Amino acid sequence: MNVLLTAIGKRVQLIQHLKTQFRVIGTDVSPLNPAKEFTDVFYLVPGCREPDYIKGLLKICRKEQVDLLIPLYEPEFLRLCETREQFEAAGVRLILSDQEVIRICNDKYQTAAFFDQYQIPAPITYDREKLLDPKSCEWEYPLIIKPLNGMGSEGVFQIHNSRELEFFLSYVEYPIIQECVQGTEYTVDVLCDLNGHPVYIVPRIRLEVRSGEVVKSRTCRQELVIRETTALLEKLNREGTVIGPMTIQCFLSEDLKSLSFIEINPRFGGGVPLSFAAGADYATALKAMAEGREVPYKGEGIRQLTMMRYDQAVFEE
Repeated sequence: MNVLLTAIGKRVQLIQHLKTQFRVIGTDVSPLNPAKEFTDVFYLVPGCREPDYIKGLLKICRKEQVDLLIPLYEPEFLRLCETREQFEAAGVRLILSDQEVIRICNDKYQTAAFFDQYQIPAPITYDREKLLDPKSCEWEYPLIIKPLNGMGSEGVFQIHNSRELEFFLSYVEYPIIQECVQGTEYTVDVLCDLNGHPVYIVPRIRLEVRSGEVVKSRTCRQELVIRETTALLEKLNREGTVIGPMTIQCFLSEDLKSLSFIEINPRFGGGVPLSFAAGADYATALKAMAEGREVPYKGEGIRQLTMMRYDQAVFEE
């Protein structure tokens, strides 16, 4: 079977995992990407905002007889959702959540509104109006400021006083400000089937992050995190079907009794290879989905494992 990944960049371990069950076709806007050395076929494509982007992807899908298309770059998600029927007509299954889910995840104010609507525990998100005149209200420091449509942990800063608040409001483009929650930070790797049912829910502790990507992490079977993530997915499925990979972030209190969710990302997380190594066989589950078979929840058998990353390089003339 054939799977196409977009914006492959340096997602080498993801490609290696999927190659256990698939022939992997990769695309990217730049020829200078290391992951292309690990795909079976690579195509250079225009940017996702270019008018011929979808037409080009469809051409590749037909030529390579692609079964599954898994996009990796958030700015292309809504456009792909809008053209889902074109890919299905070409025999390609788009492994991406419904448009309504993407809209909630891609805009942090909409994420906060979703949390509030369904009474999901989350940090306080301050109104946009307060950002226009930050001196007009009392702020409870520390605060967290981040880009409204940011990816990963890039552009996220902690604010401790009014001087820092003034600076970061001018430094971060399209900012959102939230309460700074305390506790142990978890990333939860999730895979859902084509009907929104979870197949894997794997919590892992974020031990160290560099340039927005986790470099040290440890899987941990934390029952409260798993239970509350399951409840969150059930509520998100009321807005639209959750399909494929999700990366959900939360903080667990020091007394292990309460959670606070901070992010929902409808894609693979950078640290998902740890979940693969711990026993979450996404590749086999995705192949079953492509073949139209049911995939039951696989909550057992995930090992506690620690990941410590290091850099490697590829060379070309």
